[in-house]
Amino acid sequence: MKYIPLFLVALLAILSGCADKDKKGDAAAFGDSTDDIYDQPLPERSGNPDNADYETLKSETVYFAYDSFTIEAKERPKLDKLANYLSNNANTKIVIAGHTDVRGTPQYNLALSEKRATAVRQYLIGLGANGSNISTIGYGEDRPASEGDSESAHTDNRRASPGILR
Repeated sequence: MKYIPLFLVALLAILSGCADKDKKGDAAAFGDSTDDIYDQPLPERSGNPDNADYETLKSETVYFAYDSFTIEAKERPKLDKLANYLSNNANTKIVIAGHTDVRGTPQYNLALSEKRATAVRQYLIGLGANGSNISTIGYGEDRPASEGDSESAHTDNRRASPGILR
C-alpha cells in the first residue's frame, strides 16, 4: 500500500513522456502545418494603425465564426488575393486589425481579436508574404463595423481587417 503513490508518480512520468509531440494545436486549422503562430516576432509598426487606410483592402476583410480564430476555407481566397497584392507592392506595410462582437468579457475579446489578427498574419506569411511588412493589433469589441445586438451585427464584427500603413 505504501508503494502506490510512488507507482502513480512513476506512471504519470512515463505517460507524460509519451505525449505526442507532433500533435498540432489550433494552428493546424489554418490550413498549414505551422504550430508556431506566436514564434515569429512582430515587426515594429511603421505607422499608426488608427490612421491606416482600411478602405483600399476592405474586400480582403476576413470573417470568423463565433468564438473562433480559425480561418475558414471560404475566407482563404481573400488572403490569396491579399498575399498577391503584397507581393506586387513589396514596400507596402500593412496592419491586420482583429475585432470581435460584443459577446464575452472585454479581456477575452481583446485576446481573441489579437489571435484573429495573428492568424491572418501567419497565414499570409505561409503564402510567402514578407512578415516584416505585416503588423497586427487587436481591438476586441471596441470598433464595431455594425452596431446592434443582432446576429447580423455580430457576424459583421467578427473580423480581421487589413489596412495600409501610411
